[in-house]
Amino acid sequence: MMNEKKEYEYCQSFQDYVDELVRRTMKRIEEEMPDEGGFSDIFELFSNPDDGTSDVVGKYGLHVFKMQADIVPDPKKRYVQACAYIPSGEYKATLMAGSGTKAEILSLMKEQSYANKLNYTFGELLDMVKDF
Repeated sequence: MMNEKKEYEYCQSFQDYVDELVRRTMKRIEEEMPDEGGFSDIFELFSNPDDGTSDVVGKYGLHVFKMQADIVPDPKKRYVQACAYIPSGEYKATLMAGSGTKAEILSLMKEQSYANKLNYTFGELLDMVKDF
């Protein structure tokens, strides 16, 4: 995996970070996730670039996973969570940011509105962590 600073060196706004996060997550989904059955969870994170809130949330990211078969038996169903971690990493807040088959999740993430909504979701997660 590339160095985070190098991957994000062109980012000038928080939305740029979110856009890059979505691109990297999509690439990993395409390469690492089978159409059905189990797979290793996919985590993609970036350090909070906002000095004004980095003492509250240290990292933001996406977590892509499959529920255990006894909870969701559908072998094709996958889930995406948006995550915000406090600087120590000991606590995180999460919100669902998508679900469906591999193809449905990739289709959802390809829409620019997905990254825009994810930016808003990260704001909600920041508020959740502040209220903790």
